[in-house]
Amino acid sequence: MPNKLSKIFSSLSIFAVIIVSSALADDTLEEFSKFQNAASDSYAVDPESVAAFYQRSYAFWIQNAVDYNANPDRYSNVIATYHRNQDKFRRDRKIDLDRYEDTIERFRRFDSRNTLPKKPVLFVGSSSIVFWETALAFQHVPVINRGFGGASLPEVLHYYDDVIRKHSPAVVVVYCDIDVENGKSPEFSVNAFKDLFGRIHTDFPATQIIFLAMKPTLIDDVLGKNVRRNKKITNQMLAEYSSTQDNLHFVDISTVMYADETRLRAEIFLPDGMHLNSLGYDLWNPIVGKKIQQLGSWND
Repeated sequence: MPNKLSKIFSSLSIFAVIIVSSALADDTLEEFSKFQNAASDSYAVDPESVAAFYQRSYAFWIQNAVDYNANPDRYSNVIATYHRNQDKFRRDRKIDLDRYEDTIERFRRFDSRNTLPKKPVLFVGSSSIVFWETALAFQHVPVINRGFGGASLPEVLHYYDDVIRKHSPAVVVVYCDIDVENGKSPEFSVNAFKDLFGRIHTDFPATQIIFLAMKPTLIDDVLGKNVRRNKKITNQMLAEYSSTQDNLHFVDISTVMYADETRLRAEIFLPDGMHLNSLGYDLWNPIVGKKIQQLGSWND
């Protein structure tokens, strides 16, 4: 079984793994606590045991994400053990910058065969951009969506010419949280955002750039102990940096996702606990649309 799980994990994205894990889940809280304690005592740490650990762990957390959000105290002991085990069962977080080459090639072929809008509002970034029906949400502006995969900021920079520069955008809307979710520091992400802003500003000095806040998810604590905290720190740093730059705007789309000071609105997420459903995007659309309308440079 571990060999099979290892192959599953090596061939699927984290999103696909979460779906697979959810389908296999059947743990009670008591059983999962026993599993975590046993994993903590085990000395076996190899690719197979790491794959098996996360397969079962993700399965449990995805099934219980909504309840964990509503009743975190109920899970306080097991989440603490799980986080200690994450330090033990470390995953390889290296990213191949060419892993989305097929998607980018499809963009290239589409762009070469179609007349695209001039001075568009360009949406770029990771899966939250991919799943966003931007052309429907912002019908009053010429939209191009170039979100791809679960793109990290280094990947957006790697494909900068293909997904940004060639479109000569009037407005660029950027969303990317993958780096923090993969354990990178707030400083790493902020520096990458600064690099992206610098490249866009150099090529298009009049272009307006919107950095969207990193969203909280139901599974932030599953991804890592400090993920939610580091997202908030990154958002604060980006807001402060944006306030010092012309043509750069930080837009908070995260606050509306909370039901109260600590609990998220669980109904706005897909079953994976990470991505938004249509209700989630319905919260984002008026906030982002208002900012685009205020900028207005797309209509000059």
